Amino acid sequence: MKMSLCRSFLHARALPGKRADLVQAFTARRVLEECREAVPGCLGGELLLSASDPDALCVTVLWASPADHHAWLASPVRVAQGPALAAWLASAETPVLMPVATALD
Repeated sequence: MKMSLCRSFLHARALPGKRADLVQAFTARRVLEECREAVPGCLGGELLLSASDPDALCVTVLWASPADHHAWLASPVRVAQGPALAAWLASAETPVLMPVATALD
């Protein structure tokens, strides 16, 4: 395990009944792929959908270091993604960054 590995979590809500549209826009925009292209320390990510709340979702990304996550937060690519998703997004929390304490390889 690399001690600097960390994972970010961004919890968000789609507008009521619009989660499928948000997922389609997220995929069409290539959000995770653009993240990896912009910041080499982006090691992978997922868009998770709540099984109990039809409007809730979470984006999680594994980073090589906290500095890579901060580079993404400051990236003009990230800023440019916002308008492509705004029509279906009701809210998004501030991302939470958590160091990886243990991991299976």
